[in-house]
Amino acid sequence: MRSLNVALLPRMAGAVCSATLLCAVSFAEPPASGTGQPPLLSQQSPNYQPPPNYQPPPNYQQPAPNYQPPPPNYQPPPPNYQPPPANYQQAPPPYPQYQPPPSYQQAPPNYPQPAPNYQAPPTAGGEPPVAAVWAPKELRFTFMGFTAKYSCDGLQDRIRSVLLKLGARPDLHVSQGPCAAPLGTPTPFPSVNIKMNVLEPASAAPPVNGGAPPQVVAAHWKRVDLTGSGDAVKEAGDCEVIEQIRQSILPQFTTRNIDYKSTCVPNQLTLGGTQLRADVLVVDEQGTKGTNASTAR
Repeated sequence: MRSLNVALLPRMAGAVCSATLLCAVSFAEPPASGTGQPPLLSQQSPNYQPPPNYQPPPNYQQPAPNYQPPPPNYQPPPPNYQPPPANYQQAPPPYPQYQPPPSYQQAPPNYPQPAPNYQAPPTAGGEPPVAAVWAPKELRFTFMGFTAKYSCDGLQDRIRSVLLKLGARPDLHVSQGPCAAPLGTPTPFPSVNIKMNVLEPASAAPPVNGGAPPQVVAAHWKRVDLTGSGDAVKEAGDCEVIEQIRQSILPQFTTRNIDYKSTCVPNQLTLGGTQLRADVLVVDEQGTKGTNASTAR
């Protein structure tokens, strides 16, 4: 109960009071709703004290000390709501839809797809120069084929062009082996003797015993295609010589990303059935350095 002193004016509420008379009027706080609980505003007051005759509901539970009331726009969960398990991980937000770059152009419908084991060559200028040294190599190459036939001088010219394309030093020497047929006449097993210098990384060069270390040159990786002549019939007939070059000549060079396939059948031509590409280490045009292999390592 609280009292409020109000100066009643004459003729108010059917009573007559003097102009100087103070009438005491008592106002009772409205009772709470039928739950028997005090008003919500009183509950949120820091110094709230429940009335002496207040009785909490039978199922009332005291809130935790750190309890925070829900926000004004809180919506209770539906009756069948099940809380997530303890190990629940929130799903990541969806990725934005991919947009191709502005300069992208769609390939035509009949665009050929690369081979399953194709590896794209490195971009020009995308790698630093490689310090390399020249290493001498010697080998004998004998061609044994059934589909195509070579003369001794024809095989000599073919192997020389392959070696230069793979990065051998131009002062290489390719000589004919014993030949049973006249000049320009195909023979069953022509052969050539090869002496050449090829590039090897300076870090992989063997140590020099007593002699002067080899000169270091600047080199780079180059993609070489040994079957890209444009003559499909000639390439199909050369499948056997390409296969033997892959086995005996290519390992003499420093290579990577070798892409080789062959469907060679003796005495048959399979167009597009043979392919040999590789990255080889070739010398820069002006890549000679005035250092030695020991300082490069």
